[in-house]
Amino acid sequence: MSGNDSTADDIGSWMTMLARNWWVIAGFIVLGVVAGAVLTLASPKEYTATSSVYIGQTTDANGSPMAGLNSNTRAANELASSQAVLNEAAKRAGMGVTASLLRREVTLETPTSTIKTTTSAVNIVVISVTDTRKVRAVVAANALAEVLLERIGGGVDEKIALFEAQLTANRKALASSVTRSHVAQQGLADIAHGGGTAGEKAAASAPYVAIVQAAATEQEALESSIQRTELLLLTTKVVEQPRILHEAALPDSPSGSDMRLNVAAGALAGLVIGIFMAFARQRFAGRGAPDGAAGA
Repeated sequence: MSGNDSTADDIGSWMTMLARNWWVIAGFIVLGVVAGAVLTLASPKEYTATSSVYIGQTTDANGSPMAGLNSNTRAANELASSQAVLNEAAKRAGMGVTASLLRREVTLETPTSTIKTTTSAVNIVVISVTDTRKVRAVVAANALAEVLLERIGGGVDEKIALFEAQLTANRKALASSVTRSHVAQQGLADIAHGGGTAGEKAAASAPYVAIVQAAATEQEALESSIQRTELLLLTTKVVEQPRILHEAALPDSPSGSDMRLNVAAGALAGLVIGIFMAFARQRFAGRGAPDGAAGA
């Protein structure tokens, strides 16, 4: 019981001491609030502009996902922060933007998605540029997104061009085969309506029948190839091809220091310092008092 009474007495004495030195604590709280407000007002306003790039998903010859640069967000982030990319983005942005400025002002993020208990990165790079000039932040964010897109999209563009060339060739071959078939069928019709015996007509029709049959087989193979190439081309354009999801737009408001947050932080810091100073003041007062007074 004596221990509990001693603890209660200590707490009571502390509370009495804090109440006696309330003006010290209140003064430091006010100083903290003023410091937080002044810091906020003195800090330059900063604006953040954000663009995002879908880096794509590499696919194999069957359109199935596979490992590659377009499916590696870490590699894309490394590329976006490389000196060469920053140099090119700064050159395009102009407005006094330099690679070193971009390195300080750019933040790269990769969203994640959680399926059941597995968390994986989404193939998106979010580019945020913070600057004291909102227009420059927007221009820099868009320039960096464009350069990144060009660096990772070259191979996919070549793949799309290859598929499109293959489609064009197959469609020309299909049209030519259809034309040959129509000509052969017209020849058969002419033979059927012409003179001669059945045997003669059969002999004359044989080459045309062979052409029609060969054309039918060829057309079936070409149509199947065209359908498969169209599907692969669609998959490449929709899934694999990188693209800018959205361009940066002018921010509505600054993204710098928040007045309420800084004032609250200043008040909290002032409270802590005020309590510490109150204890220190009480301790120094106790040391400076006469022995008799201290004993009392």
